[in-house]
Amino acid sequence: MIQHGIERQTLAIAMIPILILALLLEGYFTYIRFADLDRGLFERAKLIVRQLASASEYPVFSGNQGLLQQQVEIAFSQPDVNAVIVLDANHAYLAGAGGSRDKREQASFPRDSKEFVTFREDHNTLWLYQPIIATQIELDELSDRSDQAGGSKPLGSAIIEISKERLNNQKLEMLALNLVLTLLVLVTTLLIAMRVSRRIILPVMAMSHAIRRIGEGHLDTRVGGAKVKELDSLAHGINDMAEQLLQDRNTLQLRINEATQELRSKKEEAERANFDKTRFLAAASHDLRQPMHALGLFVGELHSRLDTPEQRKIANKVEESVEALSSLLDSLLDISKLDAGVVFPQISDVSIEILLKRLAHDFAPVAQRKNITLRVRCMEEAKVLSDPVLLERILLNLLGNALRYTPQNGTVLLACRKRGDNIRIEVRDNGIGIPESEQQNVFREFVQLANSARDRSKGLGLGLAIVDRLAKLLHHSLTLFSAPNRGSSFAITVPIAFDVKDLLADPAPIPDVRTHRHDRLENLRVLVVDDDMLVRTSSVGILESWGCNVSTAERLQEVEERYAKAQFDLVICDYRLPDGNGLVLADRMKEKSEIQPAFILISGDTAPEVLQAVNLRGHHLLHKPVRPAKLRSLILFLLKQRD
Repeated sequence: MIQHGIERQTLAIAMIPILILALLLEGYFTYIRFADLDRGLFERAKLIVRQLASASEYPVFSGNQGLLQQQVEIAFSQPDVNAVIVLDANHAYLAGAGGSRDKREQASFPRDSKEFVTFREDHNTLWLYQPIIATQIELDELSDRSDQAGGSKPLGSAIIEISKERLNNQKLEMLALNLVLTLLVLVTTLLIAMRVSRRIILPVMAMSHAIRRIGEGHLDTRVGGAKVKELDSLAHGINDMAEQLLQDRNTLQLRINEATQELRSKKEEAERANFDKTRFLAAASHDLRQPMHALGLFVGELHSRLDTPEQRKIANKVEESVEALSSLLDSLLDISKLDAGVVFPQISDVSIEILLKRLAHDFAPVAQRKNITLRVRCMEEAKVLSDPVLLERILLNLLGNALRYTPQNGTVLLACRKRGDNIRIEVRDNGIGIPESEQQNVFREFVQLANSARDRSKGLGLGLAIVDRLAKLLHHSLTLFSAPNRGSSFAITVPIAFDVKDLLADPAPIPDVRTHRHDRLENLRVLVVDDDMLVRTSSVGILESWGCNVSTAERLQEVEERYAKAQFDLVICDYRLPDGNGLVLADRMKEKSEIQPAFILISGDTAPEVLQAVNLRGHHLLHKPVRPAKLRSLILFLLKQRD
């Protein structure tokens, strides 16, 4: 709907009635005036033709052609007379003036008309006919005058042509004058209406501008008075409102300043608490994992020393509890670090092919135990921009969830595909699925839709919470498509890295999903380096139970002093040592050993920079606590890779 301003509507209200009235009055008075002009011309023409007929009676009767022509010239000299014709009783041409004689003689006129008649009229001319009647009185007293008069025959006829040119010009001049007067009236009315409307419009516009500025926060804006009483009251109301808002803003500003100061104090207090929390997490990440790692290895060794099914059953329960506690510890520490904001992404080029193949290798035993088909489809030589450690953690949690909630004989797909300038990495399963109403809740802590009994074998409900936080930290889009009993599809979108040299190690081949149940580790020469005596003892116990020959050291210096010339098939080393780290030991052994041993780093530190450094060197890193089965699987894989 078209909206018009006050000024236009005011002008329309003022102009439309005036315009209608002016047009009606102009039309009415013009019509009357034109009729008067037409009537005046007709009466004057009628008078001229009658005078001509009366004056021509004697010349026609007496045949005085000169006198008749003189009367014709007198009539022709009258204004607006174009032509004059006098005819005899037989309609023969007697005299005339104006126009050519042929034209006058050929002019059509009434025949045998005994009275005045207008026989032709158009826009430009008017023809009038008047019979010439004898006015003499008969001397015979016996004659009937009335009869004689009524039966007398006209002596001839007088015809004149009157021009309407001057009349038409008068009409045009009159019409132009009327139009000018009407236009002057309209313009005058328009000017008056505009002046009156501006007395309303200008104050309204000023008020509108003031209200807009007040809405923008300029509370010192004020409106001037108006000449219209109602508008002046409105202006005073706006000024009062602005004054009240200004007072309220000042009061509110004081409250905001007080609240800001209080929030600043609380923020500083929270930052101090966060710093303390970060220090606690750094210590807990290492100190809590050390005994958990040793406990897991002791339980693994215990399995090899038990004989009865009852004893193994108890040991299995202990191992399940250790694994549950380890998983809970890992997840809680990860959640705490992410919420504390102490995890900073280290963005670099990540090889998708290497990453997906490594994940497939790690989860192959899990898939084999549940008889789940694990399929991997990756893009060769494709690289993305992300933090390799954090991205791997995201996919590790998603893949672990998919295998956990997929029933036996099911299928899990780990695949990637290009989407514009991004690569979309998907983890699909044909498990129980997630209802649409719960798809947002699954990213909250400790939410497990299909584990109301809190069965620890089905996880702790922290994996997707970690995935969600990591995806937001990396600014990677995370999507979920799922339906009950139709499986789930989690996808994360990562930008492609173009023209950057691959910084990751060569990919490890995807192992056969069948476990090497008959492989043995007898007489394998293993060096365990760890500064924690409990960890060294537990590691020796589990490795010797597998048939290995185990040597130990507490620090790098001890390795150089005691095993300078020794050759080992496998080195298991803690990342952090009193006099260095495991990467230093790996570099030294690479320089001195003719045959490079397999190298496994174990650490309780999950800091991103540690994971980044190990990943760039191409070594395998296990986080404490390490499950014996996972350690054994990795050892067998590395030995097979060497062969």
